[in-house]
Amino acid sequence: MTQFKALSFRQPWAELILQGRKTMDLRTYNTHQRGRILIHAAQTVESDACRTHEIDPATVATGGFVGAVTVVDVVPLTEEIYATTRAQHLGGRHFQPGMYGWILADPVRLPQLIPAVGRTNLFTVDVEIGDWRLEEGEDTSAVKGAAGHGAPKATRSSYRAVLEGTTPQRPFALEVQPATTGSTDYTLTLRQRVVERPQADPHLLTVVTLGGDNLRAVADQVLEALRRADYKVTELTPARRKPFFLPEETGVRLGLVFLAVRPLTKHGRVEAISQGIRHMPSEEAYYWYSKCTAADTAERAQKALRILLAEE
Repeated sequence: MTQFKALSFRQPWAELILQGRKTMDLRTYNTHQRGRILIHAAQTVESDACRTHEIDPATVATGGFVGAVTVVDVVPLTEEIYATTRAQHLGGRHFQPGMYGWILADPVRLPQLIPAVGRTNLFTVDVEIGDWRLEEGEDTSAVKGAAGHGAPKATRSSYRAVLEGTTPQRPFALEVQPATTGSTDYTLTLRQRVVERPQADPHLLTVVTLGGDNLRAVADQVLEALRRADYKVTELTPARRKPFFLPEETGVRLGLVFLAVRPLTKHGRVEAISQGIRHMPSEEAYYWYSKCTAADTAERAQKALRILLAEE
């Protein structure tokens, strides 16, 4: 048995962290804790939030440990920072003075839930472990459940490595995440290097994650983006662990495509949107991207873009 720090989350927030879509957690207290912690899924499920984020509330895991994540940093939040980082924390609670944003990276999903009772704040727990990555940058890992099955290996790219790999000329990072161990399928997560104000340190903004049929439907856009960034298309495989770093306009167009098609189910609409964004003038693509990623306009702008390019 090994001792770990753990943090409990209601659903869908635990699931969103595991999917890499939620990279900042909102808490009313600071912590000196850094490094790997276990993710505990509480019994409470916020059904409306699940549906907002396109997660079936009937299928989410509850009542135990579901994965692990790295606490990279903790930053004090102002109302302005809360608003500009909404795409990272995804809301879930209203801003209040004294709030902190816990920056999270490198989530790993356990092969099965380990039943356990959660607690408030950070808590300590003893868990049986196998080859699981314990520290940032190590690739050691998998917490074992009752059946003893090893979890998928953690990705080698850490938050810091991805951030330092981006530059002002190549501010976007496209990361490959295998859907399951040994699978030929994967999801792609697009992140953006952001500087909130002059002389401030940059941080990573998770723009969007896309997978499944919709990713396959816009595969030509992905391959075109890699070519524009001087990568070989054969480098895109489920086994890849190093991000692809993309120039600004390339990342803007790809992010716009991913954001626009993510909730769609009709192939014809996906194709129409993909082609429409491909042929957009640069100025128009930048305009829509800014609207589709801004905290106060994102959902309305994405819906408007879908109607403009692929009206029902």
